[in-house]
Amino acid sequence: MSTVYRNLTCTAVIASSLWGCGADPAPLEFVNGLDPAHPGYAGQERFLTDTWDTELLDEWPPAEFMLALMEDEPEVFGEQFAAFGFIPDPARDLPVGLARGVKDPERIHETCALCHVQRLDDGLWLGVPNTGLDIGRFRVEVNRRWVAAGHAPLMTELQETKALALGPGRTNAESSGYPDVVPADFPPYFELGQRQYLNYMGTGQDVRTEIHFAVFSFGAGSPNEETAKVPFPDEARIAPFIEFLGGLAPPPAPSQDAGEVARGRAVFEAERCGACHHLDDVSLDAVVTLDTSTTGVERLPGEDPALPNGSIRTSRAHRILQDGDGGGEGSGTDVGLGDLIAFIIGRGLAVRRTDGYRANTLRGLWATAPYLHNGSVPTLEALLTRPEDRPTRWMRGDFEVDTSRFGSSNEGHTFGTTLEAADKAALAAFLRSL
Repeated sequence: MSTVYRNLTCTAVIASSLWGCGADPAPLEFVNGLDPAHPGYAGQERFLTDTWDTELLDEWPPAEFMLALMEDEPEVFGEQFAAFGFIPDPARDLPVGLARGVKDPERIHETCALCHVQRLDDGLWLGVPNTGLDIGRFRVEVNRRWVAAGHAPLMTELQETKALALGPGRTNAESSGYPDVVPADFPPYFELGQRQYLNYMGTGQDVRTEIHFAVFSFGAGSPNEETAKVPFPDEARIAPFIEFLGGLAPPPAPSQDAGEVARGRAVFEAERCGACHHLDDVSLDAVVTLDTSTTGVERLPGEDPALPNGSIRTSRAHRILQDGDGGGEGSGTDVGLGDLIAFIIGRGLAVRRTDGYRANTLRGLWATAPYLHNGSVPTLEALLTRPEDRPTRWMRGDFEVDTSRFGSSNEGHTFGTTLEAADKAALAAFLRSL
């Protein structure tokens, strides 16, 4: 069932001129959206519109300035920033994923929908990563206009450099002060309620924990709940979001050749792909341990090598969980780690330290290219190619992905790369049918 995105007031004169607000434009519809009478609808509204009060962090210019950009430079910022991959919303003066704050309506911030709504052939889908959104380049361009208008910069030079190195569909998995870019693709939000390992490293054990980590990474309650500029939202505000996000299903796959799909399923079973990717019960999908030997061969769950340096760090919260942030250097106590541990204990979160990466669900895989955690492999066919033969430079929109850059390696997941060409084609067809 499709549903509408609540028609928030279209107040800006600029939006009226662009969209004709006086004509009461139709609100957006989502293919997998919930009816207002559905118990999860309140959570959907959180997903779409809640900034979690992080507008108070002053990470963006005021809403008035953002709206003026559309009018002053329509060739760059027009139609609600569409050139940067934003999804316009004709019923509002801001695109999907940008919203005014409740505590400060004059300021804006991202919502979860910014990175996790995508337009597919049949319409807009909630939970599908927006692989075309170049949020890094957008932030840099906005910051430069803000500075040119005589204001203090909202980004450091290092932050600008790192943002421009990301490209579409990716965020930086390391903190803003870390010198290198560690790109991570926006993840899909499919079947989260059925999983026992969440995020790339599998450290979160349930949806509630993962949502708390996500909101914490937005900046709410960070670094210390008692002193934070933005208090962490109470449980009543979080609870509807948990119900909604845990129930999102992937979009149905486009039609594939039935015979090829059947042959691909046979290859999938013969190659034991189901040892990591459990099609019938994603709760069984485990954490795949990383290989520390010199063979370069990935290992199945249970072989348990030690976690090597340089492994995936999925967010500021998870980085601190693994390594601490160095805030207590010389004192014997890591302040960042202590704050996070206090947050985890105080909120009763389900967290487990892991030594690898989570096996991803395969349902909806067709809609989430490019692949690997950093978006370094453009297609399923490339993923089934030996790492040394995969594309090393390719275009993601107007951005060139260079897999020789730090954090953008296209190595890994060597499973299926030695198959015959016909078997690879059949396996790809099967995977696209899920």
